[in-house]
Amino acid sequence: MMQPTCPVCQSGYVRRSPRAGMFENILSLLYVYPFRCQLCSYRFTALQWGIRYATHQDLRQYERIGVRFPVLFGNGQVVGKGTVTDVSVGDCAIETAVQLNRGDALKLELFAKSGRPPIIVAQAVVRSVRQGQVGLQFVDVEETEKARLNRLVADMVGAFIAPVQEPAEPASRIPEETPH
Repeated sequence: MMQPTCPVCQSGYVRRSPRAGMFENILSLLYVYPFRCQLCSYRFTALQWGIRYATHQDLRQYERIGVRFPVLFGNGQVVGKGTVTDVSVGDCAIETAVQLNRGDALKLELFAKSGRPPIIVAQAVVRSVRQGQVGLQFVDVEETEKARLNRLVADMVGAFIAPVQEPAEPASRIPEETPH
């Protein structure tokens, strides 16, 4: 059976989602399972005739893609820089020497493409912290920035989505020193 395609953006870059509730558990008996588009975030169900999936253990909604690019982050109490090590349209992981705690809310500037303005995530929340590695969930991303983030992920996986108008202003410079 072929992998389903997203009914909204027609992307084949979808991932099976955990079942939510009794209705989806009953549907799975009929080979209908939930999926989430990894580009436009749309959640949908699709028939997978003859395929039985085990109970979904991974609760992450988005598949992360390994990358390495700079990030600046901050809030009223902390400012720092680091390196994004993997990214999706809904979250990322960064390496940083700055001490962050679960639940911290941060603004992010993702410098994913050289010579282009950073992708701005207005608010991301720290979901995990492990020895210099921080997992962040994107909570508030403006539509234009979300489209740029979707384009970045699509380019990395070779998926097709409609072109995005990039901002015209020059990229800001990443500071050499981070204030403490």
